[in-house]
Amino acid sequence: MNASTHEVRATRTATPVLVLAIEPVPGLRVYEEPEELRHPDGAAYPWRLGHHSGLAMAAFASRDDAVNAAHQVAGFADWTRPADELRADAGFDLTGYCDRLMETTTGLIIAA
Repeated sequence: MNASTHEVRATRTATPVLVLAIEPVPGLRVYEEPEELRHPDGAAYPWRLGHHSGLAMAAFASRDDAVNAAHQVAGFADWTRPADELRADAGFDLTGYCDRLMETTTGLIIAA
């Protein structure tokens, strides 16, 4: 997979930080969290699975774990849609998404 520039947002209103990311599933990005955004307690989970909007979804110990997670949740939504649309979609199975991540990966869910 080729890496491309991706804007990461610490929150929905934060100024974005640029990182190199891969897109293992359309609309989902995997990248290493930049040092300036990294919490000292998060050193063991520096890899992120994020939405193309720049918002992080889950944290992982390795790039491979994050890529695996992207494949595990690929079918839960059309991840190419805007984040606000996904949040408002009554048909989005948030519980199923969280359960899948917790059951099939070693990641930590990030609430955004």
